[in-house]
Amino acid sequence: MSEEVKQNSYWKSLKELSRNEEYEKFLHREFPENASEMTDQVSRRSFLRVMGASIALAGFAACRRPAQKILPYSAMPENMVLGEPQFYATGMPFQDTVTGLLAENNEGRPTKIEGNELHPSSSGRTNIYHQAAILGLYDPDRSRAIHHNGERASREEFIDFVREHFSDGNRRIAFVSGENSSPTLSRLRNQAESAYPNAQWVNWEAFGEENSLEGARMAYGQRLRTVPHFDRASVILSLDDDFMNPWAHKNSVINAKELNEGRQVRSVEDRMSRLYMVESNFSNTGSMADHRLRLKASEIETFARALAERLSRSISGLNAFSSVNNRFTDHDWVETVAADLLSHRSESLVTAGTFQGAELHAIVAAINLALGNIGQTLTLHELPHDSGRTSVEGLRFLTESLQAGEIDTVILLGTNPVFNAPSDLGFPSALEQAGTVIHLSDYIDETSRLATWHIPHAHFLEAWGDGLGFGGHRSVIQPQIAPLHDGWSDIELLHLIVDREWSDGYDLVRETWQSFYPGNFEQQWRRILHDGIDPESGFEPVSVSLNGNFSSEIQSGGTDPVQGIEITIRPHSTIFDGRFANNGWLMELPDPMTKITWDNVALMSPATARDLGISVERGLSERDTPVIRIEADGETIEIAAWVQPGHADNSISLTAGFGRRNAGRVGNGVGVDVYPLRTTDSMYIQSASVTVTGQSYEIACVQDHHSLEGRALIRKATLEEYRENPDFASFENVHGYPIPGLKEGIAEGGDRPISLFSPQQFPEHEPQWGMAIDLNSCFGCGVCTIACQAENNIPVIGKREVTRRRIMHWIRTDRYYEGDADNPKALHQPVPCMHCDMAPCEQVCPVAATTQSEDGINQMTYNRCIGTRYCSNNCPFKVRRFNFFNYTKEYLTTGDDPEIIQMAMNPDVTIRFRGVMEKCTYCVQRLHRAKLATRRETGSKKPADGTVETACQQACPANAISFGDLTDPESHVTRLKRNERNYVMLEELNVRPRTSYLARLNNPNPELTQ
Repeated sequence: MSEEVKQNSYWKSLKELSRNEEYEKFLHREFPENASEMTDQVSRRSFLRVMGASIALAGFAACRRPAQKILPYSAMPENMVLGEPQFYATGMPFQDTVTGLLAENNEGRPTKIEGNELHPSSSGRTNIYHQAAILGLYDPDRSRAIHHNGERASREEFIDFVREHFSDGNRRIAFVSGENSSPTLSRLRNQAESAYPNAQWVNWEAFGEENSLEGARMAYGQRLRTVPHFDRASVILSLDDDFMNPWAHKNSVINAKELNEGRQVRSVEDRMSRLYMVESNFSNTGSMADHRLRLKASEIETFARALAERLSRSISGLNAFSSVNNRFTDHDWVETVAADLLSHRSESLVTAGTFQGAELHAIVAAINLALGNIGQTLTLHELPHDSGRTSVEGLRFLTESLQAGEIDTVILLGTNPVFNAPSDLGFPSALEQAGTVIHLSDYIDETSRLATWHIPHAHFLEAWGDGLGFGGHRSVIQPQIAPLHDGWSDIELLHLIVDREWSDGYDLVRETWQSFYPGNFEQQWRRILHDGIDPESGFEPVSVSLNGNFSSEIQSGGTDPVQGIEITIRPHSTIFDGRFANNGWLMELPDPMTKITWDNVALMSPATARDLGISVERGLSERDTPVIRIEADGETIEIAAWVQPGHADNSISLTAGFGRRNAGRVGNGVGVDVYPLRTTDSMYIQSASVTVTGQSYEIACVQDHHSLEGRALIRKATLEEYRENPDFASFENVHGYPIPGLKEGIAEGGDRPISLFSPQQFPEHEPQWGMAIDLNSCFGCGVCTIACQAENNIPVIGKREVTRRRIMHWIRTDRYYEGDADNPKALHQPVPCMHCDMAPCEQVCPVAATTQSEDGINQMTYNRCIGTRYCSNNCPFKVRRFNFFNYTKEYLTTGDDPEIIQMAMNPDVTIRFRGVMEKCTYCVQRLHRAKLATRRETGSKKPADGTVETACQQACPANAISFGDLTDPESHVTRLKRNERNYVMLEELNVRPRTSYLARLNNPNPELTQ
């Protein structure tokens, strides 16, 4: 197939690559048939079901407020200015790390999350989980009351039970918690183990860091956390590590930021790091790689051994691999990558995926030590909260103890092992053997159904807490609102059990932190609450040497690759292990690579699909996808098959977290539960038999919603090509001829192509806003989409409406492939409204609902819009979204909790209604706020550069988006627009977009052709 594809031909799906007849019909159908009414009763019921939970909560019910008596402030709270948001430092715990954040509050309710610039775990940036946290806070499906044996109970009844039940210090208690770095929880855990000598503590995570820690133990003799520093590395080799994606790495925000710093090019003199990727499935990080090798996941360790053998010929410390001889020993990649690493000692970096085996992590650890990278491009740290054993070992021991009747009370803090425990353990039946089960959780989930007592878990924005960042920096988690549903934090419940008296989380955290600052505590406490971080904390680097038993720890032959078809099981890119399954924003966010929403699928290569008898090229009218049956270790699931270009052959990638039974109205019954295929011996990779069932299943995928149609919407070159021809991205270089009309425009005395329309004149006292997006930085994570959704009250519409091409996101991220279907390269391009100076949408609107403001924004007047959709038809970029339904009315006439839903809304953004068009506004509410503040302070309407950031810009961890005033010649965005790589989409149309792009660059190794 590769010979049939032109060198510069980009495509978004296999259907577009084949250009079949059905695809052509699809492209020309701007609005699908039957697009105006929701007449399908099944569709309408499904829509209302999802609207009843976080989908409705996502932002379209605040325009009607219930009639209530209100009272004015008798005394205005300190620093409170009505209409002005306030920001407070806090942190989001995720497994055993805390990321420093800022919470935007509007009159006492948090409405938006931003990164904390003072915190080294975020540096002012965020990922999709951070942005979606607001939706989780206001989810109406969250647990609202204590339950005893399935019936509501009072707080006092539970406290009385605790006082009586735990008065016996000899009780055989098992505590089950997720990985947690909280110093306060650690203190209370020590007290619990002292108070109850027969107690055991288990840390359970379905997907954790344990393989990396075990690999460090095998290599260095102690369990250590590896912290990479990608900005210091000139050559990076990633072995199945999607380190920029939050599902794969807890420090993804900083990883993305640092990688971008090492690959940022502003002139022909700049250097750029080189990234190699070896992986089975096409990942976000793999799409940024200069070279990518697709291998089965079970073959990557074999590849790493061959690489270590090649390196051992030139450097010491890798003698354990000197006798390795396998199928990769003479592979081109091994020779070329080894040479590149050797020529960049102490400035190279090798990293392995969290879900690869401990042996691979040990090999990588030895390679980094031998190359002199430790202390330079990576540091090693001891974790004070590490239990010293793996999650599987702990859960297995607990299960055996329960089955033997050795445990009478189980206390589960926020975990859900009934849903995600390895299937061979039989944990659900073992849990039933306990006399008393207490479960603290956000929802009445699968584990809560088997609990004696269920306690509602407080959201991190509702409760006091603390924890350590990925690099060990201590942070206080500061609540932003009182618990909406009387939720309890982990430390409050644990203290009640230990002390049998209630204590507020605030007092518990302060008690812990007083030991850190015995003198002048109050001053230090106020400073930490203000900054969100203890600047004097952090893990100290550990010096290491190779373990004397390393050769015996590493098996001589290694783990044999799976013969035949293998399956890999990993978290899903948006809902992780299932904990975010009821979050509508994350459910509807397209997967970065497949662009699938509302489902998980079995990913496979085109060759594997053909071997199974699955058609690779199907018409777009065939919404249904073939279903396959996968059998492994005696367990069977049926799941839709999806052909993924660039996937390894004879390998099938599965993602967990779907198939929930008790997640909430959004997550229940969505997708397929793949946890039954996981066993304690095969947590991530195993062999399986696969057959096609002959059945089909509908998948909602947005990858074919838009197309380049052969146009140069995305441009790229190698670093060497850029140095030889800095103007490679210009229109004339790409097309071979000048911009149409430019000659005539210059003859008329201008510097742009001539036009039939007179350009608008803008007043000098107003700023002129513009945006530049660096395609060399964007890796398609989608955080800009979620940030825009949270900022602008954008609705979620559900799977059925997505299949009808009605997705409402104001900024989308298009993913394009280049090359053939087996080994393509991937590129990402965020597409918001272009805010054209000569916008074609404005020219066709019959009621002037869309116009250009004095500061250059293409604005929408919703009350004027009559829904002709002419503007969408005339928009060449397809960035306008039409409200097909009155989401607000549908929800308020059928749902509940309008008060909670309204609390999630950004009060500065207008709520839209049925029959109007909406789109990106450059976050106009932020712009006006900054202009007003600047005018008060300086008398000018032009904010200083960097004063205002759009939501997408502020969230982006790779700093791919720049925004500012084009009238300021020294603003960052103006300088970028003067860069040689800057270009605008569809420049030949002469619509003069204010959003432009910096062309993508790669830094390939000339010695490696693939």
